[in-house]
Amino acid sequence: MEIYIVRPGDTVDAIADAYGISPQSIIYNNQIPYPYPLAVGQALLLSRETSDSPKATNALVSAGGYAYPFISRWVLDQTLPYLSDLFIFSYGFTPEGELIPPLLDDTFLITAAKSADTAPILTLTPFGPNGQFSNYLISQVVNNESAKQRLIENLTGQITERGFEGVDIDFEYILAEDKIPFVNFVRDIRAAVNELGYPVSVALAPKTSDQQIGLLYEGKDYGLLGEAADSVLLMTYEWGYT
Repeated sequence: MEIYIVRPGDTVDAIADAYGISPQSIIYNNQIPYPYPLAVGQALLLSRETSDSPKATNALVSAGGYAYPFISRWVLDQTLPYLSDLFIFSYGFTPEGELIPPLLDDTFLITAAKSADTAPILTLTPFGPNGQFSNYLISQVVNNESAKQRLIENLTGQITERGFEGVDIDFEYILAEDKIPFVNFVRDIRAAVNELGYPVSVALAPKTSDQQIGLLYEGKDYGLLGEAADSVLLMTYEWGYT
């Protein structure tokens, strides 16, 4: 650790570049509010990532969080040092497999995540026109090979063009008859995204047995989805509001 005295023309990004540290560490260590103003003569605590830093300490632990494009910049910058993955919420799609981006520009989320050495993850959701999860939309895509392939092409295109480093598939209310088509859907996306060098995760509603009845549970096979994806996110928070 060392103390740095702000000079005329200094910015958080410039200081971070000069010392080879992340802007987020400067912001966090000095509790600088957005938009991160600096005053000439201000003393800043600078620290390089060591074995005691959040990311180094949790090197064997994957910690992620969902973020909307309207997230507070201050909250984002306070949180990123502790995340390995930032799930950007969310991208929808049409029955034909066309990708629908968030209403607000998410570029700053991708940029901020990369600056913090956090992987920006594209979150895919089957939201209908009413903004709710649509099992009709899920059925249309997982059972239509051309629509599925079109969606996969659009996903890999976004990864290549925008700099995403993975895909999280967050589908809910899957119909029981779509259980196996959904597994194949996840497996096909994983194969395409893995070719680019990135992982695919799938979000799972919590359940206590494979025979559990209910729209949240019947369309998801834990075992097969665990094999189809690189990792799974068990959404235990579902029990808090469903």
